[in-house]
Amino acid sequence: MLNKILRIGTRESQLALWQSQNVANSLEKEGASSTLIKIKSDGDTDLVKPLYAMGVQGVFTKTLDTALLQNRIDIAVHSLKDVPTQLPKGIIIAAVLSRGSVSDVLLRKKDVNNQNFNLTIGTGSLRRKAQWLNKYPDYEVENLRGNVQTRIEKLNQSDWHGAIFAKAGLERMELLGNDYQVLDWMIPAPAQGAIAVVCREEDLEIKALFKNIHCETTSICVGIERKFLNILEGGWTFKINKFRIRR
Repeated sequence: MLNKILRIGTRESQLALWQSQNVANSLEKEGASSTLIKIKSDGDTDLVKPLYAMGVQGVFTKTLDTALLQNRIDIAVHSLKDVPTQLPKGIIIAAVLSRGSVSDVLLRKKDVNNQNFNLTIGTGSLRRKAQWLNKYPDYEVENLRGNVQTRIEKLNQSDWHGAIFAKAGLERMELLGNDYQVLDWMIPAPAQGAIAVVCREEDLEIKALFKNIHCETTSICVGIERKFLNILEGGWTFKINKFRIRR
């Protein structure tokens, strides 16, 4: 048992805090105390530019990884779909938690049947944009950034038909509601719905804490998905060149 309070690095969004608190609760069951350390990521600072236009991998993870390597935190909690397939040197995945839903969903604007709406949906994801326009070429796609709550608020203030979200995130925030459509035809991001805990490679005692928290079944599944993405040299985002993209 560790004789210190583990410092858990987390982004500041409510979803990230939920995921990190879930890890903290699991550690408590293993007899380990912890505290959350909030760190703002580059992806949380710039909410205007589309993610695929920011030109960097690990836009949501690199600030936490830097804090980890500088020993300002002991572990970091990430949505695994945000983690580059090549981890920074000195960092390893200590655990992958049991996976949530892998699906994307279209969250419709409230009272969509009682108002006039443009053929427009919102998303900040190039992957989602490409697949949506390939299936529905008459639609426009607006850039939508921010945390889950912010994106829902922007949707409700818009004249759009809806916006695309990861189902797992909405479920964790209890914001899914009833007015949504599961996009079962849309290929999800590799490792979508999975939460990863990373630590320094030399911290074997910390890694051992996660033996009973780690989900091997989920780890195998997301490992295959991330390997496939790495082979395609997709890194953090898909290289989708054969789909028709338009504003």
